[in-house]
Amino acid sequence: MSAPAVARATVHERIVVVRLADAAEAIAFLSLVFGLLLVLLPVSFPKMIVNSWERGQLMPVMMGLALLLDTCLYVRIAIMRSAKPGLVAAACLGSLPLLVVGGLSLLLQSAVSHTLALDMSNLQLRVGEEILAHTYLGLISAVFLPFLVIRLLQQFKATNS
Repeated sequence: MSAPAVARATVHERIVVVRLADAAEAIAFLSLVFGLLLVLLPVSFPKMIVNSWERGQLMPVMMGLALLLDTCLYVRIAIMRSAKPGLVAAACLGSLPLLVVGGLSLLLQSAVSHTLALDMSNLQLRVGEEILAHTYLGLISAVFLPFLVIRLLQQFKATNS
């Protein structure tokens, strides 16, 4: 073997090792922003979310926001660790937030249908609370679950190597 070939063979590309603490920081920040918006805009923020759900715009916005947050967080982790993003992790970050939000939107539809079927007092307020709670939990899940899957895949790969 020539010297350059040996040098190339010994160079190890560092892949991004995801820690769940990194995702937890992003979730804490997202929770803080969501909570502040609820405290500072107690009527208009929930009303905006409910109106966007009624117009069918909430899920695409949540999908885009979750994908943007996951991508920014993953790139930040890669830069901090001076590592190269992996193909599997990129595929997880590209698909999982969309799948999580899409799946949770079906759960939200079911919860709203169940709430409407109960024929309770203050029905519109209860539906609004369901939508608000599912929106928050959906965003948190869409940010955290892809990083959990990436971490589990990295653990599985490390134990099999």
